[in-house]
Amino acid sequence: MSGGKYPHERIVVTTFTPSRTFRLANKLLAPLVRWGLPMGVRRAPMALLTVTGRNSGIPRTTPVALAQHRDGWLLIAVYGVTDWSRNLEAAGRGLVTIRGETQSVTARRPDPTEAGPLLRDSISAAPAMVRRMTEPYFSASDDSPGRDWEKEAVAHPVFILSVESAGEASTRHE
Repeated sequence: MSGGKYPHERIVVTTFTPSRTFRLANKLLAPLVRWGLPMGVRRAPMALLTVTGRNSGIPRTTPVALAQHRDGWLLIAVYGVTDWSRNLEAAGRGLVTIRGETQSVTARRPDPTEAGPLLRDSISAAPAMVRRMTEPYFSASDDSPGRDWEKEAVAHPVFILSVESAGEASTRHE
């Protein structure tokens, strides 16, 4: 990937292709999250993200883990560039469902200089189990320089989600 929105340097971004087991787990997990069962770890509750497909125009829903960030959430594509991350970047908004409550959100993908430290801090603060699961997908480690985390932020999109006010949401969905 070179040029475009993140022109820092040529960075190879691999696309995560979910296995059959991964797809099955998502299909089983989605209804549990939709029904409002508390899932995930305290700092990263499981949620459903619904985003309009960038090509199909059809709403697509996938389970994600969110981290609290100011008045909204931080959402990281830990498996790298995925369909949901491409759709969210294209749409700039979506729906987040946590414990049965759905909220409209706007999504902003910060540039790598802002996203790198957010990514590093989020991964560093994750519980040991989560770190073990995500570690194989990252080249940078806790003691890597900031520039390495900026590269990771290109390969693993980071989004800042903000809840839309009631007026904003109703205006946009009419």
